[in-house]
Amino acid sequence: MPDNTNFYFVHSYYFKALREENIAAVTPYCGEFPSIVVKDNIVGTQFHPEKSQKAGFKVIKNFLRM
Repeated sequence: MPDNTNFYFVHSYYFKALREENIAAVTPYCGEFPSIVVKDNIVGTQFHPEKSQKAGFKVIKNFLRM
């Protein structure tokens, strides 16, 4: 995904990763927080790909290709 792609967030909280190597993407909003975390074959997103229009559809499509 290109930098500065917009996604739909609805929560006022976020996941705090214990290890930097597990952070795949960050979001700069009120500071910076992890928006995608990865460990082995597990991927978690803070945003809602299903509500993020074309960019979210691309994320879902990329998940299915893994």
